[in-house]
Amino acid sequence: MSSRKKATQNTAELSKEQPLLQGLLTLGLALFVLIFPYERGLFNGYEYGFESPIYNAAIYGYVLLAATALFAYLTGWKLNNHRSVLSIAVLLLPAIYWLSSMQAVSSYYAKFMTFVFFLLAALFLTSLYAAGRVQMRKWLEYGVVLSAYLIVFFGLLNLFGQQYYKDAMWLAHDGYRLSSVFQYSNTYAGFLIAIFLIAAYYAATCERWYMRLANSIMLVPILISFFLAYSRGALVIIPVMLIVLLPFLKLARQFAYVVYAGLSALLTLVILGKITANTEAISAIVQPTETKVATTISMFDKLPLQSWALLAGAALVNAGLIMLIHKKLFPWIEKKSARLAQRKWAFAAFPAAIVVVGLLAAVLLITSDGIRDLLPEKMASRFENINLQQHSVLERWTFYEDGLKVAKDYPLLGAGGGSWQALYEQYQNNPYWSRQAHSFFIQTLVEVGWIGFAALIGLLVYVYYLYIRSYIRYPERRGSHLIFFILATTLLLHSAIDFDMSYVYLSALLFISLGAMIAPYGKSLAFKQEAEQPVQGSAVKWIYPSAIGVLAIVLLVGSARANGANSTFQDTYNTAAAGKAQLNQLLPSLNKAIKTSPDHSVFSLTKYEWLMQVYEQTQNASMKNEALQTLASGKANDPYNRSFIMAQYQNDKKDGKTTEMLQVLEEGISKFRWDIEFYDHAIVEYVAAISSDAGNAESYHKRVLELKAEVERRIAQLATLPPEQSQGRDFSFTPAMQQALASIETK
Repeated sequence: MSSRKKATQNTAELSKEQPLLQGLLTLGLALFVLIFPYERGLFNGYEYGFESPIYNAAIYGYVLLAATALFAYLTGWKLNNHRSVLSIAVLLLPAIYWLSSMQAVSSYYAKFMTFVFFLLAALFLTSLYAAGRVQMRKWLEYGVVLSAYLIVFFGLLNLFGQQYYKDAMWLAHDGYRLSSVFQYSNTYAGFLIAIFLIAAYYAATCERWYMRLANSIMLVPILISFFLAYSRGALVIIPVMLIVLLPFLKLARQFAYVVYAGLSALLTLVILGKITANTEAISAIVQPTETKVATTISMFDKLPLQSWALLAGAALVNAGLIMLIHKKLFPWIEKKSARLAQRKWAFAAFPAAIVVVGLLAAVLLITSDGIRDLLPEKMASRFENINLQQHSVLERWTFYEDGLKVAKDYPLLGAGGGSWQALYEQYQNNPYWSRQAHSFFIQTLVEVGWIGFAALIGLLVYVYYLYIRSYIRYPERRGSHLIFFILATTLLLHSAIDFDMSYVYLSALLFISLGAMIAPYGKSLAFKQEAEQPVQGSAVKWIYPSAIGVLAIVLLVGSARANGANSTFQDTYNTAAAGKAQLNQLLPSLNKAIKTSPDHSVFSLTKYEWLMQVYEQTQNASMKNEALQTLASGKANDPYNRSFIMAQYQNDKKDGKTTEMLQVLEEGISKFRWDIEFYDHAIVEYVAAISSDAGNAESYHKRVLELKAEVERRIAQLATLPPEQSQGRDFSFTPAMQQALASIETK
């Protein structure tokens, strides 16, 4: 072949691969992870205040999805490999969320979660196709790692008092815990585990000295942040991840990895006590109280300056030692271990030894007073309390058991997105308060049933099977894409015991990582060699990309409309709060928001409350009728919303509708079985009805005694909880209940 002809062919192949568009997709993903974590990690708290940043992220993601559809078309999408199957399979989970939304107990949040999971699928697809080439994948790696390091630095600014971000220092019962952008320290600790393992991987494997140096410098700051998050659950993840990760490395790299990680931990412990004392003093100055607002202090004040100096010194010493060891000692280790590394069992020998040593170290740490005395008191106390009987473990088991109860009643497609926060009070074992199931897998099971759960597990198994098989089969393609495996696996493990995936930023990182794990092996995942493939018609080339393109447009329009409704409502609410308009001026824009999102409970409740306020002032019956219609419509869309039920009860009480009022209270008791307020109102109202409704007095009296017995039974049930487990909210006879019961006992 002539050089001109060969050059022409290479240019055509490069054009077919669309490097410019692929680069834009990669840049888009990198910008996504850099831009969006600072809105509370895109936390989905199933409340109005959390929604707009998530919609903004979704709109961004759907634009990437549309661009990915174009890329798939231009590069000739074919259903002839595992990557193509994955590009279809990843859409099953959001599709099941959409199906589940048709029978959901919370109509709005079921649709909202459908948008969220389509966003995750969009990011997976973009990553799957964008990270196929080495250079593009490197951009994505750098974007993810840079984003993580910036989050660590942001947390340190809050820790040392130069920045105040609400709940970046989270106030727990035993003091402040570092949580950075996530405002929840356990989730931050799980994230830090992943980032530490990635930084240690780079330190042990980078060929370029400046990359090793940069990542080595970050090891101590990450560990300081981790220790000051005070998370016991995240500690359990570390040995598990080491067992999972080390076999992917050559024996010499395993030694280097463990030595560098251990050295970083040792230097962190050296400065931990002083930095802990300093940060406690800084928190007393910076954090708000009932008598003072939040403030910040200069980096050059004594406490922060000393803390930054200690941290920088330890980080630089650690990095210097790692660079020295890697230059002087690592080649010797690599040479000496070369023969041993050739043995089949060598990849697992060192991890097994680490497990044994780690278990011995854990036993010593938990049982030895001498070793624990080397740690700060608060840290030592948390180590000492690591056991299966601690309250957080017992409470999580309760959440999981209650989640399985919900799944038993909604087995196939679940109860829809947002159903845990809607239903948990009906199924809970004791009166805890938790709008999160504290497990990604249990929450998914509740929301989309066993079919959706199977789709999630199937996708994960498929991705991990392809990655591990390809990693073994194609050693020449191994490389730093292992960091995506580390990130995804750590997040999945920790999310099994906490609600990390409720942070859309973290779930986005998970799905981006899953796609990037497979991307390097894209061309190696064909079912058959190209020569054996039948020629596919032109229709196949455009059916899937066109479908994805149409889906992206539909999702863009839907999410933009929903976000627009939120913006309209917020503007209307702000105008009302400022007292700049009358109700007749506010209603058109509020009605516009409701028309766009008719099942949004906050919009309906706000309209109901405003109309009732005007009715109380004017006694205009049309206002009340419209308010009650709004209330009924809102309750139909969100029947487990406590505010709707209480509002309906109060209206029926004012109108003297005794039968309807009692029915509403019974509904409240059936849906909120540990809410003592419903029992209180019910007993008081039934006792009052005994005197006013002689015809039903006997049945009312019987029901009062049944409710009394039910409260007594539940109080006795709470007494059986393990002493380490908190019962949650108060559940006991109120003075009003006691007075009402005493009145019928004296008759």
